[in-house]
Amino acid sequence: MSQRSIQKWPIAGQILSKRQSLPLLVSTLSLLQAPRLYLMAGVLLSTIFVMPTAEAASCKTPKSYYKNVACTAASGYFLAVTDFGAPVALIDNKGKRVVDLSRYQKVDADKLSSGLLPVLRHGRVGYINMQGREVIPTIYDMFKGNGGWARPVSEGRIVVKRNGDYGVIGTGNQTIVPFTSTITDIDDYRGGVARIRRNQSTSWLDKNGKTTSDPNAKNENNEAMSASNNASPNNAASNNDPMSAAQIKSPRSTPFTTLQPDQQDGRWGFVDDKNVTMITYSFDEVRPFSEGLAGVRVNDKWGFVNLGGELVIPFRFDNDGLITDSVDSNKNESSIKTETNNENLNLSESESNVKGTSNIEIESAFIFEDNKAWVGNLKDGSKICIDKEGTNVSCG
Repeated sequence: MSQRSIQKWPIAGQILSKRQSLPLLVSTLSLLQAPRLYLMAGVLLSTIFVMPTAEAASCKTPKSYYKNVACTAASGYFLAVTDFGAPVALIDNKGKRVVDLSRYQKVDADKLSSGLLPVLRHGRVGYINMQGREVIPTIYDMFKGNGGWARPVSEGRIVVKRNGDYGVIGTGNQTIVPFTSTITDIDDYRGGVARIRRNQSTSWLDKNGKTTSDPNAKNENNEAMSASNNASPNNAASNNDPMSAAQIKSPRSTPFTTLQPDQQDGRWGFVDDKNVTMITYSFDEVRPFSEGLAGVRVNDKWGFVNLGGELVIPFRFDNDGLITDSVDSNKNESSIKTETNNENLNLSESESNVKGTSNIEIESAFIFEDNKAWVGNLKDGSKICIDKEGTNVSCG
């Protein structure tokens, strides 16, 4: 091959320039002179050196001092890794490190969703937020198969496995669907529902883990009913027959059920009407759900969770910030209950079971009524109340 021919192959020229052995150089040049090998070499080189260029064009990584940077599923966040693929850091679009990932074996940047990133540590799966805090501890099993070793957050819910059993948790690590060996698979949530399989049977769960109807079947039924009504010449709309209209059955409304406080091993959580744990036993004290929210205490601070177990009002209210007249210590339990009934406090059985204080009036704190809840007192004894956004409002 002439010097001009070598110039047409800059990569080959660089490789050959590093070779000091003349026999090897001659042998290599003789191979490249074969037309078929010319074609093969051209295809190979174009594959190696053109594909990364195409990938780079679809993923614009920021300038940084990190050597290996790739895009993630979240806009504005990028993953820096070592030469061997081990995670180093999440960086922003300015190339600045925002989360140190060096303590983890793996992260799944393609599953970054709702501000939570799946991470793997000591062979266990957990999730961190964009401040690097492990909001879901690394205690769950790795998934196996083509779907990857972790699931993303979908509509505030995460499908996980523990001790080989499927379950669903919320973004606060509260159990939504209890772990059981009877479940063989659970799909990610879509449109507020998830498909669950138990051996050969299939059912659907809502975001609270309760069984619901198949949304696909509902759509099919609606389409079938619409088609039937349009095809029938004697439908109620055409002949104004009140009996025909009455025969069209409307869907049965399901009565709303709430969660009830429940204690286990000295900790409090919430169960549904079938005694299934819906919010894990994570609290030192709780109040019953009222108007969709429940007061919960950890250590000496109170906050509020919703029916999905999500902390919607942070723990920022002092447990000892309430001032009230004490109940006469000479009154026995039955007299207190009688007085309570007379005052129309209407405490439910679950409310009367809430532990942590002997003062009936204090037990009415951290419970929403008419969109406000009593959460503390000023020094002069006047009450402090908040609305469901956590904003201070008048208690009157």
